[in-house]
Amino acid sequence: MTACREFTSAVDAVNQIVAGRMGVNRTDHRVLEILNRKGPMTAGDLATAGHLTTGAVTAVVDRLEEVGYVRRVRDTEDRRRVLVEQTVDGRKTGMRYYQPFMAATFEAMDKYTADELAVIRDFMQGATAISEQYVRELRAAGSSDEADTA
Repeated sequence: MTACREFTSAVDAVNQIVAGRMGVNRTDHRVLEILNRKGPMTAGDLATAGHLTTGAVTAVVDRLEEVGYVRRVRDTEDRRRVLVEQTVDGRKTGMRYYQPFMAATFEAMDKYTADELAVIRDFMQGATAISEQYVRELRAAGSSDEADTA
């Protein structure tokens, strides 16, 4: 468990520094990561994926649009829907910081066999599922000190 905690703290530190270098806060950065990973989505879907209120997502998207990292576009399949998508500049800016980190990570993975990587992937997916479930439980329990706005 200590290794997991150290890993998440180290990645969080990387993300904090990159967010600062990109000129955004951690919530904005997390929304960029979601868009990068999942592709364009509605503000409502983004709120769900980011565990944010719809009002918070509107503020985040406004800020990210202002710095040129995202844009709002009409859904080509349903013109009534508006999607939020990461811009080319948003991707390029993020990759400028993450490419060396990703390269070092892939290099570190070279020492593992395909079977070992499958076990690691399975563990990471399981840990992710546990974390997401715990977020749902915490949200459902509510709290007077809950801070889920941007």
